[in-house]
Amino acid sequence: MSLTSPTVDPTFEHTTAVTPDPDVPGRFHAHYDEGWASLRGIHGGYQTAVAVRAAEAMSPGRAVRTISASFLRPGAIGPAVLDATVVRTTRTFTTVLVTVSQLDRPILTVRTTANEPVEGHDWSTPSDDGPCPLPEAVSFTPPPEVRHFRQADLLLDPTTIPTGDADEARIAGYVRPKAGNVIDAAWLVMAGDWFPPSPFRRVELPIGGVSVDYTVHVHHTVTLGPDEWLAAVFTTPTSTAGLALEHGRLMTLDGQPVAETFHTRWTG
Repeated sequence: MSLTSPTVDPTFEHTTAVTPDPDVPGRFHAHYDEGWASLRGIHGGYQTAVAVRAAEAMSPGRAVRTISASFLRPGAIGPAVLDATVVRTTRTFTTVLVTVSQLDRPILTVRTTANEPVEGHDWSTPSDDGPCPLPEAVSFTPPPEVRHFRQADLLLDPTTIPTGDADEARIAGYVRPKAGNVIDAAWLVMAGDWFPPSPFRRVELPIGGVSVDYTVHVHHTVTLGPDEWLAAVFTTPTSTAGLALEHGRLMTLDGQPVAETFHTRWTG
C-alpha cells in the first residue's frame, strides 16, 4: 500500500455527505443520489455508508470499526433524514444509533462502534482463499438499470460469474474507487455490499439479492497505490427457511484482511 499523495474519491465523498440540522441536535440531512440505484430501490451498502457519515460526526476523533444495519424498507432517490443518538461513550468506545427516514417513515437503522486508537495485541492471518490472480480477472457488465456498479471499478474471478445454476454460492474479484485512493470506513461498508450477491451463483436474481441485516467489521483503512486493488471473496454456504448468511472478506492483494462482512439475505 502506498502512502504517497493520498486522495479521496470526490464523487463518493459528495454523494455520502450529510448536513447537520441547525435546529435539531443529532439530526442530519442527506440526499440519496440516483447514481446508486440498484435492483430494489437504493443500494443498501451506500445507504449504510451515509449513516456511517452521521455516526462519525457524533464520535469525532474516533474510528468507526463495527457497523450493524437492519433494512426496514427500500430506500428511494431523494432526501433522507438521519437521527443519530450517542447511546454510550467511554474513554475508549462510542456507540451511536442512527435511524434513517424518508417520508417520515424509518427505512434503516444502523448501530456503530467507534474507538480511540490504542496499543493492543495485534495479529493478522492472511487469507489463502482469494480470487484468481489479478491478470486473469474479467470485467463484468451488469444490467443497465443497476447503476451502483458504475460507482467503482470491478473485476470478477471468471469462475464466479453469477449464472444462477452453480453448485457453490461464491463471488470473488477485485474492486477499487473510480477516483482517489483513500479507502475509509464508509467506502468499505459500501464495497462489502457492492459485488453481485453470492446467492446469484445458485439462484436467478432477484432471489438472494434482498438485504435484511448487514454487519461490517473494519480491521483498518488503507491507501491504494496507482496499480493496486482490494481483493474480495463472498460466500453463502447455507440458506434455510428463506434466510441466507453471506460472509465476505475484503483484503489487500497479499491477502491481509481489511474488512469482513456478514450479510443476511432473503431467499424466500
